[in-house]
Amino acid sequence: MKEPVDHIARPRLPWRNDAGLTECGHDAAKVKTLTREEYFARLKDMGRQRMAILTCMTCSETARRWKTWEDDPREAMGREIQWETAWRRDDRGCLLRDELQVIAGLIEAHRDEFDAAVALIQDRRAWNDKKKEAKQRPTPPPTRGGL
Repeated sequence: MKEPVDHIARPRLPWRNDAGLTECGHDAAKVKTLTREEYFARLKDMGRQRMAILTCMTCSETARRWKTWEDDPREAMGREIQWETAWRRDDRGCLLRDELQVIAGLIEAHRDEFDAAVALIQDRRAWNDKKKEAKQRPTPPPTRGGL
């Protein structure tokens, strides 16, 4: 009899607090689920072939393909958009669409705070870019007094 394989928890968007799904789409509360960190640690220790026996292959491939919110929020959103709208399916609900409409409403109600927060992030990025450029510029050779 084949043993059930472990699944990998899908990274959640920061405003969601439910148990969520696995990388392959199962309800994470109903199947044995590893975190992405646990999976990648096991993969490093055991290798890809052994992990293929123990872990859902769809979960494994998907975890390697998609980035988390912390890695790149744009890719995390892209994944959720694709999941909810892919192949003209209606069985995946409209949660993300509803959340985005609420987020837009919250931003509109707090426009000044939103604009200030975005400006702060952009200013910080510009400052860090300037520091990085300054480090990469070659330093001029030391001059000898008056020559």
